[in-house]
Amino acid sequence: MDENSNIAKHFADIETSREHNGYFHSVGEALTIVVLGPLCGLKNACRISQWADSERVGSLLAERFGIEKAPRCYWLLCLLKIVEPKSLNRCLEKWTRPLLPEGDGG
Repeated sequence: MDENSNIAKHFADIETSREHNGYFHSVGEALTIVVLGPLCGLKNACRISQWADSERVGSLLAERFGIEKAPRCYWLLCLLKIVEPKSLNRCLEKWTRPLLPEGDGG
């Protein structure tokens, strides 16, 4: 797994509105799936969950991102509800900044 393919590591510092014990999925795993889904043209959490749960995409998620099982739609929505938006923005910026040419992105 190369440095930039591990998106979840950029979500290690994510802040949540309440404690999350990581029952079945981490917030980082959920956010990785939520970031990748729209890049593949998906527009809502239920479709993203179904896509991530498919055999082909599930294999890719396991191999490239270390995500063994995709959260179901309800669980994905529950995780997203506790994410602090400003914290998410900082984490996304931390992930994308090295991908931009120097001098871009302010």
